[in-house]
Amino acid sequence: MKPRERVLLTLNHQEPDRVPLALGGGPYGLVDELYLKLLDLLELGKPVPPFRSGHNISFMDDRLLEKLGTDTRYCWTGLQPNSPVFPGPTLDSFFDSYGQIWKRALPYYYAGEGLLRNAESLEDIDRLVHWPDLSDPRWNAGLLKRARTLHESADFFVIMRMVSSHGPFQTACDFRGTENFLMDLSSNPEFAETLLDRITTSLEGLLRLVMQTAGQYFDMIELPGDDYAGNNNLIISPRMFRRFISPCIQRLIKTIKEINPKIKVMLHSDGAVASLIPDFISLGVDVLHPLEPLPASDLIDIKQKYGQQIAFLGGIDISHAMPGSTEDVWQEVAVRIRQLASGGGYILAPSNHLQADIPPQNVVALFESAHHLGKYPLSSD
Repeated sequence: MKPRERVLLTLNHQEPDRVPLALGGGPYGLVDELYLKLLDLLELGKPVPPFRSGHNISFMDDRLLEKLGTDTRYCWTGLQPNSPVFPGPTLDSFFDSYGQIWKRALPYYYAGEGLLRNAESLEDIDRLVHWPDLSDPRWNAGLLKRARTLHESADFFVIMRMVSSHGPFQTACDFRGTENFLMDLSSNPEFAETLLDRITTSLEGLLRLVMQTAGQYFDMIELPGDDYAGNNNLIISPRMFRRFISPCIQRLIKTIKEINPKIKVMLHSDGAVASLIPDFISLGVDVLHPLEPLPASDLIDIKQKYGQQIAFLGGIDISHAMPGSTEDVWQEVAVRIRQLASGGGYILAPSNHLQADIPPQNVVALFESAHHLGKYPLSSD
């Protein structure tokens, strides 16, 4: 079975020949150090040119994906709003397209003091935030050529990576500081709604640009990532989510679907988000990542309740199983397939980026075991 056919069948909640496999999306790639170790282990030669700068996940190498036997391939923008534009006051900092400062805390960067932290009026939103100029040709440089080539000359499932690492909620938290913005939702709703509207308008513009450029060649697109939960529960109530965030997600999906109604839409939202899954379904989300294997998340129950209405991508524990032994990796794969793969609707992938503490042979073991254990009909053992 060809990879695109395999993935489409599973997203339609049918069982293909085996569980599809993915690596390399916006929230489930490889940190650079691990990528370089894999090149050596698999004798793949020199690194490919980085597809972006200022990050610790910089390489998209189709040779590696081919070697691991994954079913997905990726397209990306030439720029991202959260990527470096101007150097910061120190070597470990930068300003992004919005004018927001980011600071390095190995291996990632995090938003420093929010540029709207001390904002007092609605006028401050447009006065202090530099909204990205979408007339810059770097946003979609090379996108059409890669998307068309992948679609026409290969049988892989083509995914458009996130146009921005952070969605409306998380970007608002970057700008205001998470505590301030959570307070805004309750005590200053007009400010919160105005800020979310401006962020969503900017993200709509980016999505429209990439969809108009090459949307006919994408099988799936990743929404900008938005985390609404911690490891134990939501950090925003379902009522607040429906009032403030749902309209933003709805607008983003509408922008996508107006250009390609058949495209699948993926949402990345970390943590214990099970209580929001019915909302994601009603908004038109087709695929949810990462479905983290947390004590607070009953993956079997989630699959039983929602497995015919939404598909899942991810599930593989990167904190315990992947840094362990190869036997740990095989056992992890066996458990996730048993919990999530019955009846289709599951693409096996890491639940977040694979980190430098993971032995490169464990990445190979992850995909070898998935090829071996993920064949349909699934074993009852």
